[in-house]
Amino acid sequence: MSRIVFEDAKLIPAAEPDRTDVACFVGLARVRPAAVASKGQMDWLRRYGWLDPNYARDLSTFRDVPLIFENFTSFEAIFESGGGAVSKGTDYLAAAVRSFFAQGGRRCYVVCMGDPVLRETKRDETLGALVPADASAHDRKTWHGIAHLWGLPDASFVLLPDLPLLFASEVLVDKGVAGDRSSGPEQFVECTEADLTAPEPRVYAQGAPRLTQNGYVLWAKQLRGAIAFLKDGRLREVQLVAALPLPLHPEGAAADSYPPGTQFASDLREVLQTVLPENTDPASSASSAFLQLAYPWLRTRGSGVLSEGLEPPDGTLAGVLARNALTRGTYTSATKVTPADVIDVYPGLPSFETRVPDGPLRWGEGFAKPLVTRISLFGFTPAGIQLLSDVTTYPGESYRPARVNRLVSVISRVARRMGDDLVFQGNT
Repeated sequence: MSRIVFEDAKLIPAAEPDRTDVACFVGLARVRPAAVASKGQMDWLRRYGWLDPNYARDLSTFRDVPLIFENFTSFEAIFESGGGAVSKGTDYLAAAVRSFFAQGGRRCYVVCMGDPVLRETKRDETLGALVPADASAHDRKTWHGIAHLWGLPDASFVLLPDLPLLFASEVLVDKGVAGDRSSGPEQFVECTEADLTAPEPRVYAQGAPRLTQNGYVLWAKQLRGAIAFLKDGRLREVQLVAALPLPLHPEGAAADSYPPGTQFASDLREVLQTVLPENTDPASSASSAFLQLAYPWLRTRGSGVLSEGLEPPDGTLAGVLARNALTRGTYTSATKVTPADVIDVYPGLPSFETRVPDGPLRWGEGFAKPLVTRISLFGFTPAGIQLLSDVTTYPGESYRPARVNRLVSVISRVARRMGDDLVFQGNT
């Protein structure tokens, strides 16, 4: 490093409702000791009424209040990014935000509802805080979790990065062990008076969260609750981006213990037939144009702070969608955008699950379909790791392409804002 550069914190511009690249993360993160919001963040909170006494929030805890970030450095100024002495390999919100910006995202909101999941975490209470059942669009005091979307007019995506762990068959946590730094050539290091030793990198060997069949059923029920929330009025313009959790074999063996293309693929397909049947009945199916699932899980340059070194792919997908909206237009398929920062996918999928069928798909007739037609998959191509499909979970061709749903959302948002002016112009 040849010099030290000081950058003044920039003022955050006003909300731009026509943007289609802004994500809102709702989940769990650990607040840094003595964390302080920047002047730009405080001005933004004050401008949009989040500091109003009627809102009834204590900003000093940074809990249950939307914070705006335009880079990961500003996020780290308030929240820990994982891998520290108190981390347990469960910092999924921080990892998702990091990946969002690494892929090219430019703005996001974070609503922190508590510390990362531990064994003693009361999962039912946490889930109720993430997706409240009694929130009212007309009473800001009732806004908790994703209900803050009512006050974020430019949010186009919402993510709940902690869901896989909250529904896992077992919460595995690990303090982490120091990584091996003995490799590499010997180097001379000049002695200094102060101890400038960098913190040891930590490795979290505990397994990533995996779900049983019953866990998937409960997970899908939570997704249906979030989808029902998004179907209310203006929130219909927001897309839920979620990671498909890893499956756990009934006998407890991880899915990667099977030979490629055998038992694992059939197990996951059976899961999808249960949680994503080819109907849009909100009482029994999470199949919806409002939901975009991502799979498999990823190894990235930042996933080492998580259990097993695996990261849910929802943050990466949201970042790819944001970059696609900024560079190509949200109405185009994000499969043309090359993901950055991704090293590997886990587990690998057989080719018949990643190959798009040649003929038209037949819906409602019980025909098995490859995963690529229902889920946004990451996978290997001759050009490297790419997004193989950009689809929603809608069981039909009208809204299955995610770009179609995003385009309809843009049209709806613009029409609604034009309608607001026409309706209220006479009342000044």
